Amino acid sequence: MTETRRFTLRPGSPPIVWGKPDSPRRNLCAMCHGALPEVPFMLWKDDGSGASFCDDCVERYFVIGP
Repeated sequence: MTETRRFTLRPGSPPIVWGKPDSPRRNLCAMCHGALPEVPFMLWKDDGSGASFCDDCVERYFVIGP
């Protein structure tokens, strides 16, 4: 199931390290480079670049709306 929501990053958030388009998903958080949960929060750009985030970084740096 895919769910779409809008989000913003809080001021002072670290940069996001995006994976290359069509490359295997990294096993590290795209912000803190720590371990990922079993089901991480994931984002993709239009060009296919992807990023996965740990729960701590999602709570600390993202504002997720409806």
